[in-house]
Amino acid sequence: MRRAIAAGVIGGLILGGTAAIPALAAASAPAVAGGAATSGPAATAGPATKTVIYAGYAFQVPASWPVYRLDEHPQTCVRYDVHAVYLGTPGANMDCPAGLVGRTQTVSFIPAGNPVPGKNAGPGKGAGTARPARQSAAARIEPQRLPAVHRAISRNAVRHELEVSLGPAGAGGTVLATYGAAPGVIDQVLNTLRLAPAGAAQTTTQAGTQTTTQVMHPAVVPERAAGAPKTYTSWRGVPAGWPTQIVQPPQPPQPAWHPVGGFDACTAPSLATMRVWRRAYAAVGTYIGGVNAACAYGNLSASWIRNVSAGGWGVLPTYVGPQAPCWDGGNGVRINPRKAAAQGNAAGQDAVADARYFGLAPGSPIYYDMEAYIGGTTCKLAILRFLSAWDRSVAARGYLPAVYSSRDSGIANIERWTAGHHPGFTPPDALWIALWDGIASLNGDRLAWPLTERSKQYSGNATVRVGGIRLNIDKDIVGGPLAR
Repeated sequence: MRRAIAAGVIGGLILGGTAAIPALAAASAPAVAGGAATSGPAATAGPATKTVIYAGYAFQVPASWPVYRLDEHPQTCVRYDVHAVYLGTPGANMDCPAGLVGRTQTVSFIPAGNPVPGKNAGPGKGAGTARPARQSAAARIEPQRLPAVHRAISRNAVRHELEVSLGPAGAGGTVLATYGAAPGVIDQVLNTLRLAPAGAAQTTTQAGTQTTTQVMHPAVVPERAAGAPKTYTSWRGVPAGWPTQIVQPPQPPQPAWHPVGGFDACTAPSLATMRVWRRAYAAVGTYIGGVNAACAYGNLSASWIRNVSAGGWGVLPTYVGPQAPCWDGGNGVRINPRKAAAQGNAAGQDAVADARYFGLAPGSPIYYDMEAYIGGTTCKLAILRFLSAWDRSVAARGYLPAVYSSRDSGIANIERWTAGHHPGFTPPDALWIALWDGIASLNGDRLAWPLTERSKQYSGNATVRVGGIRLNIDKDIVGGPLAR
């Protein structure tokens, strides 16, 4: 849940006889070294595109996009924040850098007979790659048909996704594409989709190791002494001078509170991994949706949440929607300052729909992931208007609004408006503070929220082994609300 920029530039496999798409070529980076043609007449593709062949179909993409064969490399992270092509079904234990955020143009070809995002049997019944099949009439449209394959493109404007179901009921597989601010390049890619020539060899993995550069802006806040408890010397309405004896009624015993160790990852680990990792942790953060969710869901489903809860885990459900106008995290959708409140309200509705889909009951927290930003007054005001509307939208639907952000940007600005009782601002009910100081403690911070409403991400991008199983995670100390 931080800024992350990945690099992965590879050679291209060129299918003879294909032609470049002018607009697509203009939008892509220069081609890198490619291989020879595999079939067809002796001709070359345009300089900025290459042809990918898989499961009997062919389509063109910019030549710089890496191609990953998930059947050959099942641990490959299916991530949506960098240009890439994914062929096959995501593995059960994807090796994803923790906390990726953002969304850009990608293409995934899911073979027939495998779980497809948005087309599982419903909460708890599908495999882990499932994505909520919720679309309003406005969100699901068919912008054009694809004559070459006799199919249509379906668009989800909320999630910035397009989908082509090949053959009757997807019997030929499904192509799922994501995009960032605009779908133009992806529209063109999908319009090149056609049956591959007879005998054409399938594209193999054309990529090296996925790499990530993490950017961190920690801020250390000085410690302060705990505030004195409230004391009472009289009852309201009792005349001065009357003899009084103030007796506090006996309080029911309160359950012992103590923070627990936790971690968050870009995609949900397998249940087998969660059982082993329970030896060391008790809380897990996982993305449930949002237009800037940068990884495939992995194993996440309603049944996954039920199973990890039964195993003693608490869950921090996280929604990563539009980011700050002044966010420097790379690809992704940003808040429009003129539409901040409307966008926040819409994101709240979408987050609650995701929570319901994954079986999270009313009263469960939903954490909005607002990545660190550096900007002026216009940017900060847009963020606060957005988050205030998001808080109201989530609370109105019976869920607990919470916010994850950097201590020195999002959290600092929320605290300032909350402490100053800014007119019209609705603060979140809980905070998840990103402060990479390496200290697994919730104490020592001047915030309006008590420790029982706070969690802290104190270390990031750490490679950790528990019981011989390795994950890339962010480390958390969790005192705030969890979904169980």
